[in-house]
Amino acid sequence: MRSLLLLSVLALTGCGVNAPIQGREDPYLPAQVHFDTEELRRDTAIGQPVVNRDQFGLLHVMLPIRSAVNYQLHTQYRVTFFDQSHVTLDQQSWIDKTLTANTPDQVDVNSVDNRAADFQIDFRYPPGY
Repeated sequence: MRSLLLLSVLALTGCGVNAPIQGREDPYLPAQVHFDTEELRRDTAIGQPVVNRDQFGLLHVMLPIRSAVNYQLHTQYRVTFFDQSHVTLDQQSWIDKTLTANTPDQVDVNSVDNRAADFQIDFRYPPGY
């Protein structure tokens, strides 16, 4: 009787096996343009990216951007290109970009692989800025 009770308790407790800790779904859809701080997001204004393919199938992206404040901004950006399965094909290193106060400008980037199907551009203030 006692061993039956012990078996019942073990069966109910799952033999000491813990349930896996599952990830939670991110409520925010990934965007194509990201800023590393709220301050940089507020200090800039961006337009819709213009995306084209050239005759070799390379993806070309032009992103309108400007300083939305009354002073010049020193920023950096990098671009990451992804294939159709959202696997990273290429990630460029950080590139300096100075934005003149309230003057329209743009960032022009292109893939080096004709499998590129999507992109992401990240902006930050230079380290130590």
